[in-house]
Amino acid sequence: MPQLTDAQLQGLASDDLGAGTELDQAWPDPHPDAPCWGFALFGGPGGHADNTPPSIYDQAWVYDAEEEEIAYNPGFVAWVRDTFANPAATAQAQVVADNAATAADDNAPGNDAARQAITGALARLCMILGGLTLSANNGTAPTSYSIVMASDLYRTWEHWALGLANNVGAPGNPPVQYVQRDAGVNPVNTRSAEVWGDHPILTTVYITGLLDGHVEYLRHAVGWP
Repeated sequence: MPQLTDAQLQGLASDDLGAGTELDQAWPDPHPDAPCWGFALFGGPGGHADNTPPSIYDQAWVYDAEEEEIAYNPGFVAWVRDTFANPAATAQAQVVADNAATAADDNAPGNDAARQAITGALARLCMILGGLTLSANNGTAPTSYSIVMASDLYRTWEHWALGLANNVGAPGNPPVQYVQRDAGVNPVNTRSAEVWGDHPILTTVYITGLLDGHVEYLRHAVGWP
């Protein structure tokens, strides 16, 4: 997976992060209609239908028998295993299965922890199937690169963004800047201070490197050396 040099990270960084700096407008975005997850998880266009967040989350949850409440789909692990034949992805799906009952019961001991486990596992599952490599310890070992998922509920996704180290060689800078696209309508922006959308649940997972598509966008950003 591509790595950015310290000079590249320093060029992209800022000590005064704002709402965002757009890419060079003279460069035609090859995927202008892509969703937020298209850039964050796939470096631009998005994946094929099965390995995208809309499909994965739709497989994880179904309406109950009365079609009144969303419930865990007991066939989810088998769907992931049979569709992708990816043991790492299947392991994340199993985390969802193992925590589903506790997460659904507001009064169960460990309810909050179970919901956090599901939020993280679904994010990691999408990342793995997007071709990203998690850092050590299930993506908890800090690196210069991260993927952030913001959501209102533990079983949904709302927004995805790429995080880049913003203080390499400049410890006074804010530690992270966010590179993101807003739902296929805004150009990809760098130097954002916050993950857009103001959703209360944030899952941050570190990755070992970027995708080629990420680098293709970033080299058209202000400050690329």
